[in-house]
Amino acid sequence: MRLREPRWAQFAKAAVGDTAPGPAPRRGGRLRRQAGDVRRRLATARQDQRDSTGHHRPDIRLLPSVVAVWAMAAAAIAWSAGTVFAVLVLVGGGGLGTAACTLLRRRPILFPLTLPGSALRKKAARVQPAVSTAVPLKRTGVRTFQVPAGTGPTVLLACVCLLGVLLAVALRHPGGASSELELAASQGEELALTLEMATVPRRLESGHGPPQLVFDAFVIHATSRGRALTGRMPVRVVAAAAWAGLQPGDQAWTAGRIGAAGARDSVAGVLHPGSAPTAVKAGKGGVQAVVVSMRQAWKDRVDSVWAGRSPDTAGLLPGMVMGDRQGMGGDLNDAMKTVGLTHLTAVSGANCTLVLASLVLVLRSMHTPRLAAFAVSGAGLVGFVVLVGPDPSVLRAAVMGAIGAMAMLGGRPKRTGALLSVSIIVLLVADPWLAVDYAFILSVLATAGLHLVGRRCAGWLSALLPLWLAQAVAIPLAAQLFCAPVIVLLQARLTPYAIVANMAAAPVVALVTTVGTLGLLAANVLPALAELCAAVSGAGAWWVGAVARWMSSLPAASLPWPGGVQGVVLMAGLNAAVLGGLYAVVERDRTAGAAAAALGWVPPWWRRRFGFTTAAALAAVVAGWWTAAVLRL
Repeated sequence: MRLREPRWAQFAKAAVGDTAPGPAPRRGGRLRRQAGDVRRRLATARQDQRDSTGHHRPDIRLLPSVVAVWAMAAAAIAWSAGTVFAVLVLVGGGGLGTAACTLLRRRPILFPLTLPGSALRKKAARVQPAVSTAVPLKRTGVRTFQVPAGTGPTVLLACVCLLGVLLAVALRHPGGASSELELAASQGEELALTLEMATVPRRLESGHGPPQLVFDAFVIHATSRGRALTGRMPVRVVAAAAWAGLQPGDQAWTAGRIGAAGARDSVAGVLHPGSAPTAVKAGKGGVQAVVVSMRQAWKDRVDSVWAGRSPDTAGLLPGMVMGDRQGMGGDLNDAMKTVGLTHLTAVSGANCTLVLASLVLVLRSMHTPRLAAFAVSGAGLVGFVVLVGPDPSVLRAAVMGAIGAMAMLGGRPKRTGALLSVSIIVLLVADPWLAVDYAFILSVLATAGLHLVGRRCAGWLSALLPLWLAQAVAIPLAAQLFCAPVIVLLQARLTPYAIVANMAAAPVVALVTTVGTLGLLAANVLPALAELCAAVSGAGAWWVGAVARWMSSLPAASLPWPGGVQGVVLMAGLNAAVLGGLYAVVERDRTAGAAAAALGWVPPWWRRRFGFTTAAALAAVVAGWWTAAVLRL
């Protein structure tokens, strides 16, 4: 392509008789320059993507152990005690055999190919060196095999993790009624119960009827027909709003029947209390009393600042800081669910990552040694977990948040995959029932999405958008693409504005979390500082509420989508098409080559006659499948 000379150079040449002035530039030059810029950015993005492919490959060495542990946990929690014990013995035997083979892996395993009995073959089997592949011995007729060096440790690690999961299930989920209390509950007797709260009551999203709360508790004392029953039984309580004020550690009396729990539930039964809590006895003092006092003081400070100005902010701010959503209105909750912002009102791994990262950055800016900074920040994260409530979901979020902070601040992003795998294994061994917990599944999928395709999406989008905007879009896009197929099982709707809403809310999440946590700590000691923090962090919460309400009122904010397995398959296909489209825009040469290779398997006469017809028929089949699934025909 010939480059156009500047206008002054053309007139200079014309003045000395070299050439006449060139023709005037044609219209549309600005569009051509913009197209050229896009092409150059695409070429740069392609080169950057190819350069970074070999340096940022995901670490999947622990993936077999993760898959085995997750599958075993999901299956074992529904097994009987006898089945768990039998599988435990089998896995233990397999682990011992694998350990023996691993210790002796340098010695070959020989299989004679002719009839046994020859002393020459036995001697050759003892002296033949180990090889990595099968090598025939010409003189002795012996073939040697050696298991690859990395297989034994991988299988051994998987067996150890499986043993841990099976032991956890056997200890926490014994089969049959093992006490008088469990026997009476299994027979459906009316019981007078004394409950000890285990978790904070949270709203049950039933969608109809009066508001209800759900929480876990322990039955510490029960009577039936005047007879005291022995035993201690974990139950899940579905109660009315009168139970909202109770805190973990409190004891209350009620009556009712304990129904059977699901096969995959971590509790022994489900209780629907027949009365409001009576004879309430506050839990023991100490740390729990201080935590309850601080939480209530923070809610009071938030109400004093925002209750008269913005009721949405007054209800939303405690949820974004400490996961307390009891003050949120139903319409606001529905609006946030429509645009995919409900995860902001729960203590997630992002909250824990922000708290831990903020502490580390502050300490490192004060020239604190690295080890001391991480130790103090870890202690601060433990305090944050105790402050917001050490529920299982909060503990899970703390582990995932610590993994994210370590990967971000440790300067070793390559280890993110290994750290994520270790955290999944540890959490599943500690609580196998997390294998069927949607919150845990979504947390893992979001983290995996950011690790696997987050950087790639940012690189692909940087060819079309400015770098800062590409990175802002890539984070919610990667998380949404991985979580959307599972979200369909919870809510069979398509939310087109979820990515945009998360982009709009992302800039204020860090402000709300950090400043709100500071206000929570100062609520009892410095009320004026707490009110200032409530005002500053409340501005961010107000923005989140405004984004949720505005975007949920837009046209097509919530579209019908098939539920069940069909919805999961269709959503996964849609997300794969989105990723494939981004890849095709950047890697046009590779995409064209792959398409040509795929079309090479199709006869030319078929492409000429039926190519368009086949594509149209395939699109019609997919559209008909989707329509029939939505209408449930």
